[in-house]
Amino acid sequence: MNHPFERRRPPPSPQSILPGRCADRGDFVHLRTRCLRSGIRMTDLRAVLLHAVLRAGDDASAIEIWNIVTEMTDGHSSSCASLQRNLTYLAKHGVLVRTTGTDRRWRYSVAEEHLTIPAGEPPVVTFVEIETGRRTCCDAPEIAVFLQRLALERGLSIRSAAIDVQATREKTSSCTP
Repeated sequence: MNHPFERRRPPPSPQSILPGRCADRGDFVHLRTRCLRSGIRMTDLRAVLLHAVLRAGDDASAIEIWNIVTEMTDGHSSSCASLQRNLTYLAKHGVLVRTTGTDRRWRYSVAEEHLTIPAGEPPVVTFVEIETGRRTCCDAPEIAVFLQRLALERGLSIRSAAIDVQATREKTSSCTP
């Protein structure tokens, strides 16, 4: 028979979080939705972990996050190794960013959302030559993504964009199809 301390502890569940100790509901739902869109199966431990990551803020170490889980659940926490495995999994799927701090510990932050242009959508950026008025569609998705991210940050919606350009005498590479 195994020693009682060697038994595997059941993971904490979201219902085990003490009242007033969970993260902001809107932030949690948004982050949980991102996880589901990334193909991550949402377990009880991962749900509690998301609350702890949001409460910890940016650049929190696994130990700091584990301490928050322990405090949130009144001592009912999984092992630090289980939390570390799940943090690594969330970072691998792009939900969290893992960096190395000056103390040589891994630190975790919520990753920025990256917007993508759906396949088959028409380009949203058009180059307009000043002298001729000639329009050229730009198929560089990074420009469209940048403009969408900028619009999102400023609370705008971009349906199309035009950039005035001046032709050069030398032919350089362009983004025309």
